[in-house]
Amino acid sequence: MKFSGYFSRRFEPPAPFIRVLLVTEELGVRRFVDFLIDTGASVTILLDRDLERLRLDLRRLRRAERDVGGIGGFINTYQIDKAHLYLRAEDGKLHKEILRLHVGMHNLTKLPKAARAMVMAMPSLLGRDMIYRFKLFLNQPENKLYLESLLERSLTRTPTWFKRENQKPIS
Repeated sequence: MKFSGYFSRRFEPPAPFIRVLLVTEELGVRRFVDFLIDTGASVTILLDRDLERLRLDLRRLRRAERDVGGIGGFINTYQIDKAHLYLRAEDGKLHKEILRLHVGMHNLTKLPKAARAMVMAMPSLLGRDMIYRFKLFLNQPENKLYLESLLERSLTRTPTWFKRENQKPIS
């Protein structure tokens, strides 16, 4: 099964993304998230922009065993233990992956205005914990990007809530 991604022209050079439906019943979340496919990220992580858009209450999340770090230093990190990530295959079948989703929050009050704007523009990251479950095909000159399932694990029927959610515009 192949799951198509896209190249965002908001970045130079264009950056590889994939749209995923994130579902967490305990938090009442059922929304699409566009993840930057980042082979340099060890874990999949929701970042500030999506936290705000999803209206996640960090007080309802458990702190991660360790904070996630990157070029800008370390950020406060939480986790959703059994996040359901749904991908729609090119043939229309639905595929579900369950993983520990990390949630990273920068301390925006300590940042200057320009830095805050940069942080809020940063996309959430699809890391190696998720990428390694698939074959990744990326050919930007030909505008081809997809994940291919290593195992045939499509759902036998599409949940009715997915049909409703899939028809709503992405915000």
